[in-house]
Amino acid sequence: MKGEKSWKVELKEIIERFNDRHKDRNKLISYATRNARRQGLFRIFVLLHQLGHRARPRNFSERHIHSLMAYWTARPEPMNIRPAIVTVPRPTKPYSAAYIQQQLSFLRAYSEWIGKPGLIRTAQNYVDDRTLVTRTYCAKRDMGWVGNGVDGREAIERVANIDKHVAVQLQLMMAFGLRRKEAVMFCPRDAEVPAHAMPARHPPGERYLSFLRIKRGTKGGRLRYTAVRTDEQRLALAEAEGLAHGKRGHIGRPGLTLKQSLDHFSNVVRQVGLTKRELGVTPHGLRHQFAGDLYFEISGLKPPVQGGEAVVDHTAMEEAYRQVARQLGHNRPQISNAYLGSPRMAEPDKPTAEVSPI
Repeated sequence: MKGEKSWKVELKEIIERFNDRHKDRNKLISYATRNARRQGLFRIFVLLHQLGHRARPRNFSERHIHSLMAYWTARPEPMNIRPAIVTVPRPTKPYSAAYIQQQLSFLRAYSEWIGKPGLIRTAQNYVDDRTLVTRTYCAKRDMGWVGNGVDGREAIERVANIDKHVAVQLQLMMAFGLRRKEAVMFCPRDAEVPAHAMPARHPPGERYLSFLRIKRGTKGGRLRYTAVRTDEQRLALAEAEGLAHGKRGHIGRPGLTLKQSLDHFSNVVRQVGLTKRELGVTPHGLRHQFAGDLYFEISGLKPPVQGGEAVVDHTAMEEAYRQVARQLGHNRPQISNAYLGSPRMAEPDKPTAEVSPI
């Protein structure tokens, strides 16, 4: 028992010393990221001990990562590193590629903290079947509410019968592609920005009159601007403004902490069946729906995940993907694949070879 406490204390000290820093850049990371990494590292070392490795935090080594990867991919433990006493059953199927990649990212940062940079290689180096650890960022099916036969307005009305605050949060998610946390923390009265007041580094284009400034609750606190394009969006903003508390108040339920507000949101939507199990959708599907609607507005075509036609104009397609990604708060256009599907581009007609006169 004393030894177990000792390794936990040692690990805690390492985490407290280094965990607030970004792995690659000279900046602080968000509390949510710190918390996820802290919990992940403790979970990893507990698993190592359950697998029979009496691993000390500063002695983390290659054999430990091989043992972890064998467990996460549901493969037998390598004979040369198999401990005598194992207290955890082997999983019957592999963990998701996304989970494995996340754990490796935690360990990659950790190995640098303990003076072993480069210890953690890419996931593909630890498996024979690369598909076990390869994440796909391409949507295979439409996750929007409309595409799954769910009437958004009717569902939100049912939510409003339980809690008006959650209903308005869902309206904003549907209208602007907000994440759950962004909607719960949304402050409407100082959010709308006229196009002429946009910062120079965020060119608004000519088609929109105003934008929504979104920062509270975003990943990493990254600021983004989402265009105010439709009457439905303006109605959602008006509803939010009428519900906000105080001049700069948010639309979360009064008297609750952020964590309580997020849990309350989840509890309410479960009550009306907005889950994959019951209706085949989640609130996050509204973000996918927003992306598809925006793509259609820009390109005039349905996105590939909805069976849209092939795109011939590669430049126009890339610009549409870029705009969708940007208004969702992502810097890389390729992230749009996760919402729109992979672009199916028709091959341009090849020029006919000229035939020389005889």
